[in-house]
Amino acid sequence: MINSLVTVELYRKSIYQSNISCSFVGNNSLPNHSSINTCIRTCVNAYYCQTAIYFKKENICSMFADVCNEDSIKSSENTSATVICYKNDPQLIPTCSSTVDQETTSISSVVTSSIQGVTSTTTTSTTTSTTSSTTAIPQWTITGDMSVARDTHTASTLANGLVLVAGGVGSGGFLISAELYNTSTGTWTITGNMSTARIYHTASTLANGLVLVAGGYTGSSYLASAELYNPVTGTWTTVGSMSGTRSSHTASTLANGLALVAGGVGSGGFLISAELYNTSTGTWTTTGNMSTARIYHTASTLANGLVLVAGGRNSVGYLNIAELYNPSSGTWTITGSMSVARIYHTASTLSNGLVLVAGGVGSGGFLISAELYNPSTDTWTTTGNMSTARIYHTASTLSNGLVLVAGGVGSGGFLISAELYNPSTGTWTTTANMSVDRAYHTASALANGKILVVAGFGSTGFLVDTELY
Repeated sequence: MINSLVTVELYRKSIYQSNISCSFVGNNSLPNHSSINTCIRTCVNAYYCQTAIYFKKENICSMFADVCNEDSIKSSENTSATVICYKNDPQLIPTCSSTVDQETTSISSVVTSSIQGVTSTTTTSTTTSTTSSTTAIPQWTITGDMSVARDTHTASTLANGLVLVAGGVGSGGFLISAELYNTSTGTWTITGNMSTARIYHTASTLANGLVLVAGGYTGSSYLASAELYNPVTGTWTTVGSMSGTRSSHTASTLANGLALVAGGVGSGGFLISAELYNTSTGTWTTTGNMSTARIYHTASTLANGLVLVAGGRNSVGYLNIAELYNPSSGTWTITGSMSVARIYHTASTLSNGLVLVAGGVGSGGFLISAELYNPSTDTWTTTGNMSTARIYHTASTLSNGLVLVAGGVGSGGFLISAELYNPSTGTWTTTANMSVDRAYHTASALANGKILVVAGFGSTGFLVDTELY
């Protein structure tokens, strides 16, 4: 974990000429209206960075892994660049050493990191064009800013690889707007507006490629309305409304192509009801009620086709009750209860079929605990605790099977930290911090294996910032 007490020295109107081939990590294009502080923060939050250059005119932050060498800093009145030298504890960040063979004039250098016990080695030679590398050091990369700062929005990965963000709330109020992230260019473009501004809604990517947005809250009333986004035309079309108003519910796409919404709150209070959206008819039909009305719960689609709903709260209090929806019968069955009642937690379906629930808040305050649901035994078992108790965070299952938890709110305020859960060991390991603290954000798994974290709210207010892990 990076020491929060970091000392830096600034060398204005200077450039950095490293003689270590492994040291240059790359250029980060910074968000609009950034300052040198953004570059400082970006480097501080990267495990490997010990030297950086801020190019004010180009709004770029270049980072290096080797310890800042003052002999390599060259003054230049013709540049607006500033060299940033970090005085961090060298045990907390990787060091970059080099050996020079005078006979072959090649430079071989090694970057070593103790992150998660993984060693990463990069070898480069001046006599060949071959570059070989092993496992990359986990890191966050700042990507394009959204056009509108927002939190409590939804994010949906489309079949064409783009990510659709819709609704939420910003400094100007509740949002009707939507925009698309292009993974190839790292940029956002505005797309068609929804018919209704909304927060606390759900968004489901359907088998036909359309995105179904349902319910939510307008600031004055709960919503029963639903609409479809068409990625081909970039437009929204209203469809049949749900049987009643519903907000802060869950939505799950079933194997049969239907979309299941469950629980939440409406004009009549906490909801026990559930209903199904039929893509063929554009209509909703009620299905079996849950055993318990609930809000702020999670819903996970299991490998066997059932849907697991866990936790939440109602007028009675926090819930540890979990239940299963069977699409074949349209009924709910109570299953094993969690060890801890919780809301605002996350639920992640693992590659081994188990479901990981992490964090949240209960009657005792913020939760650091996590537990696993086993569909084969219908039971929960506790697993390793996170390093930080948190709510309003995100959880993403990575292509390597690990689960990335990022951001949220803890007892000390908004969180910039992230950590990884390893299903093989049942333990958590801290990973690189995000570039900004944030909560109420979204996290989307991309086809390239990266995780896109979008916007939210942090210590600086509503965010347009997005980044990739």
